[in-house]
Parts: sequence; C-alpha cells; structure tokens
Amino acid sequence: MINFTSKRITKSISVLKKTTATAAATNLRKAQVSTAAAAIKPKDDANRNSKAMILAKDLTIPIGELRVKLATEKDLFRHIEATPVTACLGAELTGIDLATKLSDDAIEEIWEAYLMFGVVFFRNQKLSPENQTALALRFGEIDRHPIVKGMDNHPDVLEIIKEAGAPTNFGETWHSDNSYMNTPSLGSILHSIEVPPVGNDTMFSCAYGAYDSLSPKMKEVLDGLSAIHTAGEAFNPGTVSGGSFDNPEAKMKYQKSQELVTETIHPMVRTHPETGRKALFVNSMFTTRIEGMSQMESKPILDYLFSQIGLPHLTCRYRWKAGDVAMWDNRCLQHVAIGDNSSHRRIMRRVTLKGDKPF
Repeated sequence: MINFTSKRITKSISVLKKTTATAAATNLRKAQVSTAAAAIKPKDDANRNSKAMILAKDLTIPIGELRVKLATEKDLFRHIEATPVTACLGAELTGIDLATKLSDDAIEEIWEAYLMFGVVFFRNQKLSPENQTALALRFGEIDRHPIVKGMDNHPDVLEIIKEAGAPTNFGETWHSDNSYMNTPSLGSILHSIEVPPVGNDTMFSCAYGAYDSLSPKMKEVLDGLSAIHTAGEAFNPGTVSGGSFDNPEAKMKYQKSQELVTETIHPMVRTHPETGRKALFVNSMFTTRIEGMSQMESKPILDYLFSQIGLPHLTCRYRWKAGDVAMWDNRCLQHVAIGDNSSHRRIMRRVTLKGDKPF
C-alpha cells in the first residue's frame, strides 16, 4: 500500500481552513495534516492538475454544478479515461485492468476520480478474491465486517449470494456501509460474479447534494446535532436473510456481535476529511433517532432527511454485468440494492476500507 495521506490532505489543507467546522474539528484536521506531512514528502505536482483540489477548491458551488464542470474538462487523467454517469455523481473508468499490478500514479488517479465522482465503475474485470483484496490494500486498510462472515479462505471478502427464488433483504434500504460502527467504513469495492440478465441494479445517491439541497435554516438546525446508529434492527437475527444466524446450510452466514446491541453517535452532517465538503450523514437502515430526542420526536426530522436521499436528480443507477467493479465513497454517498428480480441467482463480492471517526 502506498501512502496517499500526505498527498491528499496536503492538497486540501487550504480548503479545509475555509470550512466552518467547530474549533475541535479544525484542530483535529490540523493534527492529521501535520502527522501526514511528517510521514512523507509529496512529489511535485506542478505540471499536472490535482483533481481532488478541483473538487474541493470552491465549497460554495453546489456539487452537481461542479461535477458538470468537471465532465467538460479534457485530459484530466493520464492513465484512465472517465465518463460521467450523471451530472451529480458517478463515472465509468476505462483503460485499466484492475487485476494487474498498477503503478502508484494509476492508483492515485483512480483515487482522485473516486473523490471527484463519489462512485466509479469498471467494466469487464476479472478479479479473484486475492486480486480484490490486493487492490483494496492499495487504497487503505481493510475493514472486516463484524456481523456477516467472509469467505472461508478469504475472510476479508464478503460474498453476497442470493439464490434464485430465495427471499432476501440484504442492502435493500438506503444506507452508508457500517455507519453503526464507531469508525464507519471509508469505502467499498464490489465485484459482480454472477448477475441476472435484467434487474437487481444498484442505486447511489449523493449525500453532498442532499445537504446542499437543504434550506439555510435546516442546515442551521442540523449544525451540532448528532444521531444514533445501530445494526440491531437491520440485522435482526429473527428476520434477516432467512435466519442465516442459525442455519448452517445458508450461503451467507451471520455471527452474533456486539454491534447488534450497541449504539454509536455520529454528527448528522459530516465533513469529508479530504474535500472539506459537508454531506448528510443519516440513513434509514441504521439511524434510529436524534441524540437527546425520543424516536417519536426524531421521526419527523429524520423522515424528511431520509426523503432527500434518493431524489432523482441526486442519484445514478448502475446496471450490472458479470465482471463489473464498483468503488464508492461511504463518506459522501449512500446506496441501495434493488431486489426486483428474485428468479435468478446473483453473486457479488465486497471488500470495505477502514474509515475514521466522522466529524
């Protein structure tokens, strides 16, 4: 794994100083930058654009408008080509084979595209579990799922299997992966192994755009508020995926975990540590109430915020083919699996990247 921390944070330090975060969050970011800068000296980027900086340099421009501008830019990359999926998020990247040993420059360009577009897609990839794990390690530390067991010989790889005719509710509500953890997953890399001829797409929604769409007064209300996240409802042992906590024949096996009974508190609006942008950080799968309020008091506010996720102009919908790879940023978007085809088998493999504490 190469160290991008210095490059990414150093490039965004001037942007981060412009944000209106609290003094504690500002001190935290300064400490992160200082530590990273001491670890490695970034190489000279004077002769090339910094895509992370392009994305972050003007926080006053709504994310949709900014990404439309980026879509018209030419020669942003040297190793990949990026074709935006929608105005607000998503891009298909071509010209690269993820199963090969990629150069550090190519990996950095993939990461910059990831920051620019929130989710990036690669067609026609052939990744073994070893390849997928090795790819993830180029971007960061792997975050093993605390509840769903990984593959027998590859515990860091989560195999998501839906047999033809089998009921399942895995991922079929808008969510950010593992937001119930103290340090939610930074990102996810999902590889399609077997997919139906039609249906079972995945939708993604831009949490930057969801925050941007709020009124100034609502933003003021949310500033400083935190919410409770828990896995207890989404992974209820009595209802999830056909009772696979106790079924030894189940394709996907679950294990009892502390996360099923604990609650975690996160800010309702988080600041992206690399771009400095604010994103709505509540989701209907794991967020249960606002800190200091009852569920009844929280419900009207949360329901309204949940409704902002999934607004058509903030989303993109990806139709899978076998061999595709999607890589998304859990810090600034949410996703949902669409379970509209129960007559065909579907197999996906996911690896997640370890994140940090939201602020």
